[in-house]
Amino acid sequence: MSRNNKGEKAVSAVLSVLLMVIIVFILGIVLFNFVTGLIENFTETDSNQPFSLYVGNVNMNETCMTIHIGNRLNHEVSVEKAYINDELRQILNPNGIAQIPCNCTGIIYIKGPYTPAGLYNIKLVFNSGQSLIYVARY
Repeated sequence: MSRNNKGEKAVSAVLSVLLMVIIVFILGIVLFNFVTGLIENFTETDSNQPFSLYVGNVNMNETCMTIHIGNRLNHEVSVEKAYINDELRQILNPNGIAQIPCNCTGIIYIKGPYTPAGLYNIKLVFNSGQSLIYVARY
């Protein structure tokens, strides 16, 4: 059985190779954009930046605890809840939230009572969901 291909045109080998190169190039660009997007997401998360939120200094009297918090993140954070010895305490900053600008130190005031020679477990909860735990002695 023989075929007669005189009337049919075929795609030349050069054109098919050129078409494959263009398709591979476009797929490479799409893959590159996907991977760089993933890398940016990994580098921007707070959990990948060790010691990005830290306690600088803690002072207290019988009615108020003053905590200096450092923020090395590239965005502002705010302390939304404060627990002292697992008990929710009132934040005395304006609006009940302590805002800490990026690459700065902020101050949070937490209502007492506090007793001299007392040991206090401090847990601060941020708007990002992160928690910072610290132990201080009066």
